Amino acid sequence: MKLPAVQPIEENYLCKNREEFSALVKRTLSDRTGGAFFKIFGKVDSEPYYVTLLVDREKVLAIEVEDVEGGSVLMGKPALELLRDMLSSPVIVDAYPLNEIEVKLSIADNIEIYKSTPKMLLRNVCPSLFSNAEEISPKIPEKKDEEVSKKKEEKKKFRPEIIINVPPNIEPYARKFADRIIKYANSLGVTVKKVRIDAKEVRYALGAGKGIHSTVQIEGTSKSHLPYPRLKEEIEKFTWREASELSEALGEKVVVSGVRLKL
Repeated sequence: MKLPAVQPIEENYLCKNREEFSALVKRTLSDRTGGAFFKIFGKVDSEPYYVTLLVDREKVLAIEVEDVEGGSVLMGKPALELLRDMLSSPVIVDAYPLNEIEVKLSIADNIEIYKSTPKMLLRNVCPSLFSNAEEISPKIPEKKDEEVSKKKEEKKKFRPEIIINVPPNIEPYARKFADRIIKYANSLGVTVKKVRIDAKEVRYALGAGKGIHSTVQIEGTSKSHLPYPRLKEEIEKFTWREASELSEALGEKVVVSGVRLKL
């Protein structure tokens, strides 16, 4: 997200739980502010994430979440859900108060993220923030909460199948490669059931050295708003970028000659 250059009131501030984060938000939103943005670092299921959150005095305006290790980015409702999970554990926060003009400029500079973010009251993210505030989005019934928790637990138990058919010396790299593909596909709305990576070393003619040629097969289901051709294109681009980084790690050229996506 593009945000104005303003001075923080807190940097690297430790919030041990949701209540301490709520107290920081309330302190940042003084009578003189029109809103604020927060940079939040934390973990969900041992995975590190970096959140940028823009708010006015009552509601969330825009949110973006970056997967620190995988490099994928979430916006909108999935990002809000991840932030809620993150706040159940300690987080490190930078807090920046904004005046009303800076809030409007921030919206204009991040219009796509703003449009993709449900306009939710801050108390729905931080329940203890405003004791007298009126809910503008309905609470989820308790039964629904149980269903959501059950789905999350089932998701945690599910592990995609990873098949690696590569030379032994590059197997650890290929397995990490597969993990990154799974995370990126998930960020696009694809639930991956199986990833298969086949690779072999190829010696080039005329003493031009050798390289590793590989193919990637992905099977899963999609709830993405993107059509299949666009999904396949985005996943192909990601695998090519990852192959380039893998080439540097191995000291050999890694070429992905084919990506197959079956949904």
